Amino acid sequence: MPTYRIQPQEGAPQTVRALRLRTDDEQIYFEDRVKGDWQPVLELRLDDVEQVQRRLNETNGAWIWVTEHVRRMPQ
Repeated sequence: MPTYRIQPQEGAPQTVRALRLRTDDEQIYFEDRVKGDWQPVLELRLDDVEQVQRRLNETNGAWIWVTEHVRRMPQ
């Protein structure tokens, strides 16, 4: 399952595991698939998030963090 690291505008980073990440005009959603439906794992205001990174696992067991481009949906 994908792992995301969230750097808030203020405070310590947090890590969350979720199958997908999506945004709308105001929120960022981390979601899992449960019985055919997408269920929220974590919801944050976009204005409160400085950066989101996704962990990529290497074949040798190491990993790297890749920055996700998180932006508001066009109106």
